[in-house]
Amino acid sequence: MTPVLQTAGLTGGYGELQVFRDLSFTLASNEVLGILGPNGAGKTTLLRTLAGLLPRQAGIVSLDGQDLSRTQAWQRARAGLVMVPEGRQIIPGLTVLENLELTRASGRAGADEASFRTRVEQAWELFPRLAERRDQPGDALSGGEQQMLAIARALMMDPKALLLDEPTQGLAPIVVQELRGVLQKLAGRFAILLVEQNRAFMDGLATRSAEMRGGKLFAT
Repeated sequence: MTPVLQTAGLTGGYGELQVFRDLSFTLASNEVLGILGPNGAGKTTLLRTLAGLLPRQAGIVSLDGQDLSRTQAWQRARAGLVMVPEGRQIIPGLTVLENLELTRASGRAGADEASFRTRVEQAWELFPRLAERRDQPGDALSGGEQQMLAIARALMMDPKALLLDEPTQGLAPIVVQELRGVLQKLAGRFAILLVEQNRAFMDGLATRSAEMRGGKLFAT
């Protein structure tokens, strides 16, 4: 199957500091690639570089054969390379629905009213608790509900590849189980790159996995 997300010789870090180097991998639309590794291994730096939130130091990032290496984060999101960051980063003063409405400015999907409403209804179906709280502000939600909102907001972008950074961090086991069920429903719809430290959670989702050590990826 033709890869959706592909890197070649990707190297990144902060300024002159090199955190990972020469990473080359592909991800097909029906795959979930799980990446494990200790804190400080460079997992989040990799996702932020893929999403365009950090500049690459070398190498190529392509999506559906389109070279995105020199594009900005918003351009990558519009192309379908969408990230759910660690810490969720929802807008706390906006309601659940208003957080979803922010995606309309992206120009990728749901710009017209009918398409947007269809995507909102799909989000409610995946996350019934968000539907119940649609008019509540983001800071009134539990940590698990905020994570659901962050994922729902990403799905409004109609991703081709979804980047998930530590989605279970700080969540109660029952919420983790609920989140696993949602991601299992999404698996196969688009490519998913999942960074996690919860191996049990990852093992139930990933079609293949790798460990990040010393700035490199090693298949596990």
